[in-house]
Formats: sequence, C-alpha cells, structure tokens
Amino acid sequence: MFNELAKKRRSIRKYTEEEVTDKDLNLILESALLSPTAKNLDSKRFVVVRDRETLKKLSKYKVSAARFLEGVQVAIAVLADKELSPVTYHQDACIAATFIQLQAEDLGLGSCWGNITDAVNDEGRPSQEVVKEILGVPEKYNVECVIGIGHKAETPREKKTLNFEDHIHYEKF
Repeated sequence: MFNELAKKRRSIRKYTEEEVTDKDLNLILESALLSPTAKNLDSKRFVVVRDRETLKKLSKYKVSAARFLEGVQVAIAVLADKELSPVTYHQDACIAATFIQLQAEDLGLGSCWGNITDAVNDEGRPSQEVVKEILGVPEKYNVECVIGIGHKAETPREKKTLNFEDHIHYEKF
C-alpha cells in the first residue's frame, strides 16, 4: 500500500558498493517519466550519472550536505525546462523527484535528495552553476535537485507520525 511505502521512505546517506541494476534504474526512470506536469508540458529532464569521478565532483556542489553523492552507485539530476514551463517548472521537477525516491524505495533501494535551490559550494559559487557546468546542462534548464540512489548501508530511525491537530486544518487555518 502507498501509505506503507510513504512511511518506509527515509533519506539514506550511506550506501554499499553493490551496483544498482540497469533494470532497477530503468524502472525508476520510467516512473519519473510518468510523473504529472502542469498542462502536460512534460518539462522535466534527467541526467543519469554513474561515473565515479563525476559523482565525486557532484559531491562538492554545495557546502557539506552533498557529500553522500560520493558513495552512491547512481545519481539522477532532476531538471526542468524553464522556457517550456516558465511558471511551474519547479513543481514539475519536484513531483518527478518524489516519484524517483518512492520508486527507489519500492525496489528496496535507498535515496537522498540533494537540494540545489539557494545552495552554494565551498567557494561561495551557486550550486546551480556548479552542477550545470559539471553535467553540461544548457542555460534554459533549472536543476532542481540531485538524487543519490544505492543499496542501503544504514537503517535510519522511523519517522515519527506528526500530530494531525498540529498540522492539519479543515476549512480555515
């Protein structure tokens, strides 16, 4: 059931060296392509990275919080075409990224979302520029995030269930 999948999905930052199979990766990418977009404009694009040197470079795109990418078996940069969907490209990419993470979890794989928005690297350079340069991404695309995927080498704490009364409001806040 979806609710069980949502409960299980946690950010994983430590991975084994076991490869992510092409079959699993292709299923993850297929699910990402099935994610909805505003007006069916399909502004989302993906850059798949397996190369160890490129993963190492990506692990430094922002101050400390992307270091987990050095240990993943595959990373997927989630992009959206700003020209095709100028109003909703962020949302389109975020929905696709969520599909990626949920499909990875459904396959028993771990994942972690590496944020790009407003992030900078150790030299103060915007992460958006750094990732675009590393991956050769054209200017018309926004890089929303880089998701690391691999076999889990850690078991995170269970996510606590949030109190409905504190977080859910009916009719008015």
